Amino acid sequence: MPKKICIIHVAPADVEHDYAAPYLGLYGKTLDRIKAPDTEIIHKPSTPGFWKAAHTVVDYFAHALVVPRICKAVMDAEKEGVDAAIVACADDPGIRVMRTLVDIPVLGEFEATIHLASMLGHKFGVLAWPTRPYMARNENLIRLYGLEARAIPNPIEPCLEPSPTAEREIVLKGYVDPKGFVQKYFVKGAQNLVKRGAEVIVMGSTGISLIAENAGFSKLEEVDIPLKPKTACVPILNVVSVSCKMAEMMVDLQRATGMPSVSRVGLYQKLETTVKKEDLEVIRRYFEKEWETLPLP
Repeated sequence: MPKKICIIHVAPADVEHDYAAPYLGLYGKTLDRIKAPDTEIIHKPSTPGFWKAAHTVVDYFAHALVVPRICKAVMDAEKEGVDAAIVACADDPGIRVMRTLVDIPVLGEFEATIHLASMLGHKFGVLAWPTRPYMARNENLIRLYGLEARAIPNPIEPCLEPSPTAEREIVLKGYVDPKGFVQKYFVKGAQNLVKRGAEVIVMGSTGISLIAENAGFSKLEEVDIPLKPKTACVPILNVVSVSCKMAEMMVDLQRATGMPSVSRVGLYQKLETTVKKEDLEVIRRYFEKEWETLPLP
């Protein structure tokens, strides 16, 4: 039976950047390659929200601003009949909130991937987007998801040296020449994680995951550590592919077993069971209205 998986993008539909087309091109190629033949991918941009802020989650302020609009997007997606939703941002904004709002599986890219990583080896490390705030949030998410004991000490390694031009280097060169970019930057960063004890590497952002996937960077064989025999192979997990396959698996499990998407006892208790009916109607009207975008200050 066909499955509909909705990819909820943090950026609104009108985003126009010099890197948007290459980024979306890599995204499409990745999903076409990884999805099952009977899976339909639906891309859903989030509405602009109260504030036309940065088109990515650059810090906790942007994280807070984006949550209401991606909550609206997942509620709309459920009404439109999708079977599962994935938030296209490895910062996993709003996934716990959304699980209290809808009955379809909602996946965070980073959460899904580090749980798989903990199954594939004793310890994992994260090759991260090269800014200190993003690297810190990766590490905080590992703690939040209860997998600190499965991560190596100092588990975050930037994919290239943080600098004022590092992000621009990724979006203008990495999205255009994935193979060259991986060889220039990612291999050495992954080797550094292996030297610190990582047996599995997680690509810690959507963007660098797309670069790795489209460069064929799914394993590290040149680990740069002494081993006998001299053959070794470290899995490289990209968050886009893992979350897509995880979403398909969860839909299949629901259909085969009848299990709910999440537990409704405790953390993900459904919203209507915790607030008054009249308050719930106010919340729904708020999320369903067309928001007017405020200008940047």
